Amino acid sequence: MLTPFDLSLRHLDAAVAVHREGSISAASAAINLSQPALTHALAKLEEQIGHRLFERHARGTAATRAGTLFVSRAERALAILAEGGRRLRRSARLTPIAHIERSVTMNQIRAFAMVERAGSYAQAARNMDLSQPTVHRAVKELEAVLGIELLIRSGRTALPTERAQRLVGAVRLMASELQAGFDELAALEQAGAGRIVVGALPLPRAGVLPEALALFARDHAAADVRVVEGPYLELIARLRVGDIDFALSDLRDPEPSPDVVQKELFSDVFYIVVRTGHPLAGDTIPPIGTLAEYPWIVGNVGSPMRTIWEGMFADNRPTTRTDCGSILTLRKLLMEGDWLALMSPDVFDIEQRAGLLTTVGGPLPGYRRRIGVTVRADWRPTAAQSALMGALIIAGRRRTSQN
Repeated sequence: MLTPFDLSLRHLDAAVAVHREGSISAASAAINLSQPALTHALAKLEEQIGHRLFERHARGTAATRAGTLFVSRAERALAILAEGGRRLRRSARLTPIAHIERSVTMNQIRAFAMVERAGSYAQAARNMDLSQPTVHRAVKELEAVLGIELLIRSGRTALPTERAQRLVGAVRLMASELQAGFDELAALEQAGAGRIVVGALPLPRAGVLPEALALFARDHAAADVRVVEGPYLELIARLRVGDIDFALSDLRDPEPSPDVVQKELFSDVFYIVVRTGHPLAGDTIPPIGTLAEYPWIVGNVGSPMRTIWEGMFADNRPTTRTDCGSILTLRKLLMEGDWLALMSPDVFDIEQRAGLLTTVGGPLPGYRRRIGVTVRADWRPTAAQSALMGALIIAGRRRTSQN
């Protein structure tokens, strides 16, 4: 299967130049490449992606539908790489390299990215099906061009330098942009095709996401959707480098980073949840003092759920408290004793229907949590990604109505 790292930076640069200049001859002069070489570069790229990018006519070239879609992504990918190179060189007080895509190769970039992700030259070589000296040589060639050490060996491991972290993010974002180009080409051949990676925390993963995925699948059966789990900060870190397309979670105030944007889907309610048969189970919420007499399971420090709990017990904290970030552990612990916990109805719905868990009164008055998606500020979604986002918005509106 074709991957972004299988492409050539020079071939991508050639396609962008032809699209920008409008003819082979003008593009040839602009990037200082002979017309035969440029024509060969285009032919090779078109062969790899399986689509014709340009049609020639008397006055020059015109982009095909595939060309318009893919070259736009290629241009963004090269711009991301160039900015990453500028930041890297600037951190070392070195003059930026003009047109870095013409000075380094994709093989060098790929070797660096694979070693950084694998954590060692040996594992990266196995993953790439190359010899270790070949991978090591490619990384050293990249370091020589950039004039900066990128990886430090410590025993059998290889770690990126602090400066190299600037390039790591740019490389992953570049690959993500090219992958989006592949997905848009796939959608030309099969409606609804494309790959989407969603990062999700337990609450939306239990409720609104399944509903949205079911709605999305009706018209996008060919789409490949992957849902990944992880702590909030880990998901945001993966989002910022393009490993995931958007994160579905409770929203934070302020936003976690200036390069991401939050979009609210709905506002969620909370219940005090206990095991069936608990002394406090019933239709009313007792005074705070009574609630404080029982043990509580609370979210990790910094989470919105924890903040709400701390607000409830600002003047009268329960003596027994267990911090827990695992929904599975939380539900199991609730059934093992007289514990209490704040939960969204989606999270304990199955256990409540089975008669294992119940609530203390109705929704907790005065407390709500915003649930939504976080995306990169400069994110340009594919058609499939936009469709899934639309399905989430619909599911969020339904949840607002239910709440």
